[in-house]
Amino acid sequence: MRFTKTKLLAIMTAIFLIAGAVLVQAKTLEELVGEGNRYLNLDRKYDSAQPEKALESYNQALKLAPDNPEVNLRIGQAYLELGDAGNAVKSLEKALKLKPEWLEALNSLGLAYKLAGNYDKAIENFGLACDYQPNDPALWLNLGDVLSAKGLYEPAIDAYQKAAALDGKIPTFQLRLGQALEAYGNLDKAIEAYEKAVAIQNNHVYANFYLANAYHQKAAYDKAEAAYKKALAANKEYANAYIGLGRLYLDQAKYDQAIEQLKVAVAKNPKYPLSHYWLGMVYKAKGDKKAAFESFKTTLHLWPEYSPAKKEYNALKGKV
Repeated sequence: MRFTKTKLLAIMTAIFLIAGAVLVQAKTLEELVGEGNRYLNLDRKYDSAQPEKALESYNQALKLAPDNPEVNLRIGQAYLELGDAGNAVKSLEKALKLKPEWLEALNSLGLAYKLAGNYDKAIENFGLACDYQPNDPALWLNLGDVLSAKGLYEPAIDAYQKAAALDGKIPTFQLRLGQALEAYGNLDKAIEAYEKAVAIQNNHVYANFYLANAYHQKAAYDKAEAAYKKALAANKEYANAYIGLGRLYLDQAKYDQAIEQLKVAVAKNPKYPLSHYWLGMVYKAKGDKKAAFESFKTTLHLWPEYSPAKKEYNALKGKV
């Protein structure tokens, strides 16, 4: 059978149109949401999320169902991952309007308001979430964090205590409790909380570091030194622990040991201004004005607004 060119072209066009229709067949709402959830890494199956790709899928889903609560929630969570507080709040507010008293949306909205710096609204949403689900320690932790950020340490302490009471196997709850107690001025109770955090996880870097700082403030030098060294055993790259040791040795007039530790801090993170500042303070205490001046100069190069370094730099300027 022979075909004219016109008929052959028509047949080929029809084949391409049918194949194209199959290839570009529209995805369903469920498929788009599932695709977005994978990109957002909701199941924590992957090393990291891809929120930009998640948003592409969710926005397609939004066109199909603009008033779907889950779609609006996921869009808000994707914006949270991107650090876009404004759009996160907008989408999460809509999700809550569509599905009031939704715990996941309340918690995410609290995080979005916290990111935006609106601590009052964050407290409101986390507080409601805790009212609806008082047995969830993570919600109390979130409430405590935003109360602390607001400077409301007494209710923050209460929130952290509730989190710790609900789950005594999480060192973070005791660590946050200790930080709030310390900020509130109760150093002895803070030490108790830090010690509990370390008892739960002996190699917890931050629990050991904050415990060391607290011991240092109490002039319990041996205990502070041991805790700093435990923090460093857990993370040899943690510059703040080397700074802590340096300051500890400075207070005991062990200048060579202090310089040794602070030089390690500088090597670990050369752009961290406080390493240079405290190295300068040790050199000053040792009587090496030139080395101190250079350290303060470097500090101000990295952090021009740091007033303690300005004071020391100006005091030595023209004298070395």
